[in-house]
Amino acid sequence: LLVLMLSIASFAQTINIGDTLPTITLQDQFEKTHTVSAESKTILVAFDKDASDILKEFLLEKEGDFLTKNQTVYIGDISGMPSLISKFFAIPKMKKYPFSILFLDDKHRETFSKKEDMISVYTLVDGKIENLSHISTKEELSKVFN
Repeated sequence: LLVLMLSIASFAQTINIGDTLPTITLQDQFEKTHTVSAESKTILVAFDKDASDILKEFLLEKEGDFLTKNQTVYIGDISGMPSLISKFFAIPKMKKYPFSILFLDDKHRETFSKKEDMISVYTLVDGKIENLSHISTKEELSKVFN
């Protein structure tokens, strides 16, 4: 029982600078399963509508394979959205985007650092978190990829 409790607690810890990226498997808006791999260089996490809108606007200005070319993963938390709204309006709208949005699930909700109305940006080197920043504008987001 103690081992089970410790393993559950280890999933609930927020990853920080110096930590190795744990295996994270999430579904996107197309119901396709993705594993966030150690080959990723950048992880962008949006916890609310304002942060998601900034990411969406930024990515819609880029080529459809921008995330793949930059070894970047976009993770969005839509758990606060009423299920009927997400099922009938938000997710169908997201299916029109030329990029995948991985949906944060209950198992991984505490894995990423959250600041209100900000995008959490994780920079990885060889599967380890090298930097964590929180940004709130497209201009700051552009600097991540320069």
